[in-house]
Amino acid sequence: MTIGLDGEFLNFNDADVQALAEKYAPIVYHSSDESNFPTNVDWFLERTNLWFYDDSCTPDLKRKLIERPTQQQLIAQTFSDACASTEAVLSNGTRSTRKQRTFFLEDVAPEFRGGSSDSREWTTYYHAYVNDSDGITLQYWRFYAYNDATFNHGGDWEGIYVILDQVLNPTKIGLLGHQIIDYFPSADFEWEETHPRVYSEGGGHATRKRGNGIKAKGCGGGWLAGLFCHIDPSNPATYVRQECWTNGLVHWFDGRHGQTGALLNVGQKTNPMNGQVFLQYSGIWGSPGTLFESSGYWGPAYNETGMRDDGFINAWANGMKNARHEECYPAAVSR
Repeated sequence: MTIGLDGEFLNFNDADVQALAEKYAPIVYHSSDESNFPTNVDWFLERTNLWFYDDSCTPDLKRKLIERPTQQQLIAQTFSDACASTEAVLSNGTRSTRKQRTFFLEDVAPEFRGGSSDSREWTTYYHAYVNDSDGITLQYWRFYAYNDATFNHGGDWEGIYVILDQVLNPTKIGLLGHQIIDYFPSADFEWEETHPRVYSEGGGHATRKRGNGIKAKGCGGGWLAGLFCHIDPSNPATYVRQECWTNGLVHWFDGRHGQTGALLNVGQKTNPMNGQVFLQYSGIWGSPGTLFESSGYWGPAYNETGMRDDGFINAWANGMKNARHEECYPAAVSR
C-alpha cells in the first residue's frame, strides 16, 4: 500500500479496502432483552416520510414533503419559509445546531420500531480513510429505526472505529458513546481471531467493551437472578450475536441461526460509493421531540457525538489525514 501526500489511497483498490474491512469487522452482541434491532437505510426510507420543521413559526411549521423518499430524493431538497428567516435550508449540506430548523425523517410507526426481523437486512456500513499516523481508520456503522432508552427518539446511528497503523495492525478502537467517542488500546478488547467483540446497550445501542451491566434475559435462577442478568458471552441465552462481515452469521438467544446483512463501503461524503448517497443528507433521522435528546439524530457524516466547537464532525473524520473542509464540516448551519 502507498499513501499519497494528500492522504489519499494509492496502489490500494476498492477490493483491498473491502478485504481490510472484512478482516477487522466486529462481532456485535445485542442483549436478549433488546427492544430495537438493526436495519438498513432503504428499509427505513420505505416506512418513513421526509418533512421540514421550523419552530420559529407560530404554530411550529411541520410540512410533509415526500412520502417514502428514495436516497436520491433525500439529498435533493431546498426549503425556505416566511417565519423568522427566509434563508434556504439544503437537505444535503445545512445542519441544524439545535434541531429547530431542519429536514427530518419522521419516526416510523410503532410496529416498525423493533427494526428488521430478518437479520439479512442488518447492513453494516463502513467508512475507510487514511489517518494522521499514515495508517487506516475503519469505521463500522449500524443503524436502528428507533432508540428506546432514557430519551426515546427515532433513527439511531452507532459506530465502532478500528484504527490501524502503517503496517495495518490494529492499535486502538473507538466506541461511539452517547456524547463522546472513547478510544482504548486494542488489547483491552476480547478478540476472535481478527474480529473485536463489542456489546450494544439495550434500547440505547451505545457500544461497550464488555457486556457487564447490559441487562439481559436467560440467566435462569428465578426472578432474583433475573434482576442481575447481563450479557454473558458464555451463556447464549443472554444475547444475539452478529458477525458483521460478509456472509457472517447471527445467533439468536432462542437457538435460531441466520445470516447477517451486507458489509457495505459507503465511500466519502463528497464521493459516496455503492449508491449510498444518504451520506449527504444533513437532516435528522427521526421526528423533532420536546427536547434536543428526544429528537432524531444525525447520520454518520453529520453525527453530533464528540463534535468540535468549530463544527468539525469528529464522529466522521477524527484523525483524518489532510482532512478537506467540505468532507468534515457542514456546508451551512441553521438553528
